[in-house]
Amino acid sequence: MVMGGRHGLTRKPRAVGIMTIFLGFCLVSSLWLTLYSIVRARHLSVEEPLDFTSDAKISKLVALSLQDPTLGGLLPALKEYEPGQCISRTEEGPIRIPSRFTPSPYLVAKLRLYENRHRKCAPKAVKLSKNGTNSRKELGDCQFVIWIGNSGLGNRMITILSAFVYALLTDRVLLLDNTSTDIDGLFCEPFPGTSWLLPENYDYNWMNTVTWENTNRLGRLLQMSGFGNITIPSPVPNDYIFLNLMHDYDEHDRRFFCSRIQKQLKKVSLLYWRSNNYVVPGLHFDHSFHCKLDLMFPERATAFHHMARYLFRPSNSMWGMILRFRQPYLDGARRQVGLQVRILESNVTIPIVADQLLACVLEKEILPKGSSSAEDMLLSSKTRSTSVLVTSLDSAYYETLRNYYLEHPVEGTDYIGVYSPSEELYQQYGSDHDKKAWADMYLLSLSNTLVTSPRSTFGYVAQALAGVIPWFLTKIDSLETANETFQAHGPCNRGVSLEPCFHAPPALDCEGYGNGLNSSNIFSFIKPCEDVIGGIKIMPSYANDITAEGKTESRSERKT
Repeated sequence: MVMGGRHGLTRKPRAVGIMTIFLGFCLVSSLWLTLYSIVRARHLSVEEPLDFTSDAKISKLVALSLQDPTLGGLLPALKEYEPGQCISRTEEGPIRIPSRFTPSPYLVAKLRLYENRHRKCAPKAVKLSKNGTNSRKELGDCQFVIWIGNSGLGNRMITILSAFVYALLTDRVLLLDNTSTDIDGLFCEPFPGTSWLLPENYDYNWMNTVTWENTNRLGRLLQMSGFGNITIPSPVPNDYIFLNLMHDYDEHDRRFFCSRIQKQLKKVSLLYWRSNNYVVPGLHFDHSFHCKLDLMFPERATAFHHMARYLFRPSNSMWGMILRFRQPYLDGARRQVGLQVRILESNVTIPIVADQLLACVLEKEILPKGSSSAEDMLLSSKTRSTSVLVTSLDSAYYETLRNYYLEHPVEGTDYIGVYSPSEELYQQYGSDHDKKAWADMYLLSLSNTLVTSPRSTFGYVAQALAGVIPWFLTKIDSLETANETFQAHGPCNRGVSLEPCFHAPPALDCEGYGNGLNSSNIFSFIKPCEDVIGGIKIMPSYANDITAEGKTESRSERKT
């Protein structure tokens, strides 16, 4: 789509040369991307549902994963890590169905370069000022993205991942705030030879001032500058900018996604990142980022999947906790079905959602129907099992399913086991809750099939690690309209992409005219989410798609 006119995202004439360079970069890479797309299209498409019910298929895939602990080059060689530092890195192969998506050579190369840069620059973080005054001389040529923890664990994981993708695109180093989340206790260090945490001597009291009122917030700096609020003052005081990417950010903070702002941010050494959004879809709106993202993720809807498998692996203490539940309850099952339920609406009751969940798994044939009239078979005569893992803050969903299969025998040779690893009456914050949440997410991610709640970042993480497109429970607005909603839309529907939803995308106003573009109309592969009204997500597509007509995407659609 060509976006000209007064409110378009096209660059001004003086920037034509720069645009030409970036488009040339895209053109040089297009042949490789086209070849990659053809090869991948001959295999499994992103839209194809996973079907690993064959024991032979599972055994073959597991054998392949044991031969390649680097996950197709995604991870560094095991020898790069300290022995015993992360047991799950070497032990998860036999229990996880390997990904059917191959990381691109460009992504693998970018990750190896990043690891070297992190090893070089992370130690310099000890020189970060304790009062926000920083000197480029002390940091040298190292630039940082400093992630500030916010919200629940699911939100934190999707925002860490978003910040890391941004660091890859901008040649920065990602460092994490470790005060509000016990990162070290939850996850293995992903980068060999160094840490992704801020140094222990960092002044976290000062970080508490990095909020909406901070004078170095991007939106505030743009407002102060005048000139249509599209220019960052230069030099930036203290050489840092606070990026506010929370769901309620204003029109000035949203200009973070504009190419002209990204060009100016290159000059700033420190970017503080506070968010509760998965913003990777929005990074495509910068034309140079778009080219690089297409090289990193030629199968566009695999960005979150690859990056989650790279970054998030259970720490040793978490690995023991996960195995202590999995081995007695889930180990040995032919098939695992993961069910994640979270009610975000206060006027929707638990019993109606429990009935909805049961209707979903039966109507969509995710689980077999039982029959009160069927002749019950002795358990010893059943030869195959399906394990059902139910994760929720309330035990009612687990009990509804368990009771159904206790009271209704299933015909055939399968038996159904229903299990729940954690039961809490309300969401809590703190390391203990985070440990239970991470264990639940990881156990869910070992499933062949997933059913999750709409808008749930908890579910997003599980589907990313699993590489499984989930079924979404239909959103109920109120108890009174529940039956009408189910009649119109059914109890659940299959998702359309592996990617999470960007819940609060910007209306792009990159020229400062006060009239933003609808972010779901900029690229053909970025469309409204199926689970969040107003959200956008990356749809299954290939960079340089070859369509049914044999045409590639128009270059004009790529201009931002």
